Amino acid sequence: MKAILLNTLIGLTLGRFGWAWLLVAFVPIVAVELAYGISIHRLGFDACLRRGACLLICGELAFLLGVLMRPLPGES
Repeated sequence: MKAILLNTLIGLTLGRFGWAWLLVAFVPIVAVELAYGISIHRLGFDACLRRGACLLICGELAFLLGVLMRPLPGES
């Protein structure tokens, strides 16, 4: 749950204040979270695939939500 919250917050922040190329920043973040899960929780291959897909999708959807929260041009 902490990893999903972290990816959501990072996605919202990068989408709101960053540009579209920061979307690829989720790949190394998810890789580090999966490495932590393997080393601490002893996750299997199937669990890593499910967790990685869930974290990546959650982060990308939060990024898109952050993009929608940007102000329109001419708006203060």
